[in-house]
Amino acid sequence: MPLQTTGAISLSDVQSEFGGSNPISMSEYYRGGAYVPTTISTGAGSYSSYQGNISTYYWSDLENAGTVSLRWNGSTVAGFQSSATTYTTGGYEYQKGTLFTSDSGGGGKGEPTTYYYRIRRRTVGSSTTVNTSIPASGTISMNQFYGGRNS
Repeated sequence: MPLQTTGAISLSDVQSEFGGSNPISMSEYYRGGAYVPTTISTGAGSYSSYQGNISTYYWSDLENAGTVSLRWNGSTVAGFQSSATTYTTGGYEYQKGTLFTSDSGGGGKGEPTTYYYRIRRRTVGSSTTVNTSIPASGTISMNQFYGGRNS
């Protein structure tokens, strides 16, 4: 839990939040050092998987053309040239799943076949800058630890 934003902060509070060794030394707690991070990361979310309505959710590949189209909740997310099986845009990662169905364009008149795959997506991880008031060198004051956090 982050340190408080008002009131007295003790060295013990700082050590409880960031870790460190005894005896406590202020030099352990410079931003970007061994204990005080400059950024914290949030992991990617869990995948949401949609396998039903092909007109609403799909990853399609046009045979031998490398043309991919992604559709999520009835809206086209992306169209691109690639043989990739994952695609990241707008804070989401999309992943190609198993083959759902195919459509031979032109009814067998030599047109390429489009293959439709199940698709799933998740939020991508992110990084947040933290502890900006804690100096990376020089003199440290206890009030510079207000709101400091390790996670």
